[in-house]
Amino acid sequence: MRTFFCFAVAVFLILPLPGIAALSESPEAKECFKKYNIPAKQDECLSKARMDSETDLDALISDTVKRIKANNMGWFNGKENASVTSGDIYSIRFMKAQALWKHYRQELCLAVATELDEEAYDYQSFIDQCEINLNRRHKEEINLLGLPRAVE
Repeated sequence: MRTFFCFAVAVFLILPLPGIAALSESPEAKECFKKYNIPAKQDECLSKARMDSETDLDALISDTVKRIKANNMGWFNGKENASVTSGDIYSIRFMKAQALWKHYRQELCLAVATELDEEAYDYQSFIDQCEINLNRRHKEEINLLGLPRAVE
């Protein structure tokens, strides 16, 4: 039994996990690099993909704030003399968390890019790819809140 356990641990440590991708890799990058042969065009394409990803994330954050307020209209802590609703407090805390998360994303992607020299031609593309991947995952996290759509 002990031999089997040691073998299993060795296999998991030695074999790569194909389901896990590096933060510096993305389908967007592969598409940009396939589409263009010139590094400047590749960078431009990936930068646009990052900006689109950021725009999509910001739209989801904005929509989520509306959904938070629409679904949490009761007075904060259930007190009728409260000057704010639980949705007001929830949305303020949610937005603070988003600002902290964006700072985390920036710092983590800079850390990932240190694999390269800052003067390397693909330094910024590492950062862009990382941000795209983290944005994608963060959108999944936000959707886990499970908030019903706000009725307008």
